[in-house]
Amino acid sequence: MTTTAPEARTTAVQVIPRRSTLHFVSTWALPILLLVIVVIAALTTPRFLSFDNIRAILINTSIVGIVAVGMTPVTLSGNFFSLGATQSTVLAAVLFLSVGNVTGSVLLGMLAAVAVLCVVGVAQGMVVAAGLNPIITTLAVGTVIFGLVTLFTGGQVIVPEGISISWLALTNFLGLPLPVYIFVAYLIINWLVIEYTVVGRRILLMGSNRQTALNSGISVRRTTTWAYLFMSVGIAIAGILSAAQLRQIQSNDLSTLTMDVIAAVLVGGSAIAGGEGSPLRSALGALLIVVLSNIMLLLGLPTGVRLLGVGLLVVIVVSVLHVLRKATAR
Repeated sequence: MTTTAPEARTTAVQVIPRRSTLHFVSTWALPILLLVIVVIAALTTPRFLSFDNIRAILINTSIVGIVAVGMTPVTLSGNFFSLGATQSTVLAAVLFLSVGNVTGSVLLGMLAAVAVLCVVGVAQGMVVAAGLNPIITTLAVGTVIFGLVTLFTGGQVIVPEGISISWLALTNFLGLPLPVYIFVAYLIINWLVIEYTVVGRRILLMGSNRQTALNSGISVRRTTTWAYLFMSVGIAIAGILSAAQLRQIQSNDLSTLTMDVIAAVLVGGSAIAGGEGSPLRSALGALLIVVLSNIMLLLGLPTGVRLLGVGLLVVIVVSVLHVLRKATAR
């Protein structure tokens, strides 16, 4: 008795600081990495800190970030990702412009895009909750959407006709355009939902341990549907803002969006199996991806090198986080 108790106390003293240190590293690794990259870019790339470049970074982050923040609940719920994010965003943009052109109302165009995307999201959530693989489901839905959009547009570019949408992209406050503020507002709402609502807690619990969630009386179908609904709202908003920024849309636009979004969620530290992560970290991941791409663009690196750089970053960060999680679990 006299020898066991001190040994137990010593073990506890050793384990707790170790886990605390690992938690600190996993929590602050992304902000520190982002800060280091920004400092190095500021010292080596003269144009990086120009107002126009910072503004461009924030605008690009707003689109990727909104979809990444919206997809985070899906990942947290244990349903991996949506491989149809690009096609769904293009669908939202096409609906926004097409309905707006026919009715002459920007508001009706927005409502149509949000309503249809929510229906698509709820349908995907119900199918996934029924037991189908989320990767296969979203890939199939994305393919169907791409085919329908291509048929509807005939492969042609859709432009605004008789409606003014430029204000969505050009309205400025304190030097920053409206999409940046929409991104921040959407991020705050999603963060509050995940952290402080019953739905958010159910999503996290289902991703951490689905059996425990079921034993607690949590409906997998309802919770999964909510997660996909949150994602669909974000995709609809991103589609509307993309159409406003580009002032046109066609079926093969935004080709790298899905991969950028998945990279942002992973770099943000969300566990692929679910249960760990946050919309805020996904937003920081999106900012990091855009900043890194921007730096390589300013350095004149070709597209292939930029994609390689982003891919390597994802592999490194995800590998480090995986090692940290395994070490913390011991």
